[in-house]
Amino acid sequence: MFRRIKSFFTGEQSLPASLQVDGEGRPTDADLMMACAVLLVEMARADKNIAKSEGEVVVSLMSANFGLDKAEIPKLIETAVAARKASGKIDEFVKCINERFDEAQRQKLLAMIWKVVESDGSVDKLEQRLAVQMKNRLQLSDEQDQEARRMAAKGEV
Repeated sequence: MFRRIKSFFTGEQSLPASLQVDGEGRPTDADLMMACAVLLVEMARADKNIAKSEGEVVVSLMSANFGLDKAEIPKLIETAVAARKASGKIDEFVKCINERFDEAQRQKLLAMIWKVVESDGSVDKLEQRLAVQMKNRLQLSDEQDQEARRMAAKGEV
């Protein structure tokens, strides 16, 4: 473990981005978790059909990346869906993420988005276009998008 930490500080290796803290190391609060849930649910609903596999992946990703008990997640998702409907726009959620997560964390979130998109075994044009829009809204480069897709495909999220 100490070798891994040392290699991080010497630039030899980077530690994976954690979403359990914000970009400044503060514990992730409910608003930030909900903003991430909104983006993941938005992707699952992009083709107007939330496949069972997409729902399961959203729950699994939220549990693994935010340290939440799987029993807590349906309520968080329900709240996220209601907040999304009430706001009308996704921009306020993206703004929350951009202000509070650093670049590596936003890239990890984009990898989670790609994991949801690919979880039903098919990527339609609408899902792909929305994922690219998310990349732009999260202020990430094409290279970071490609790395996020690789992370999703390799199960690194």
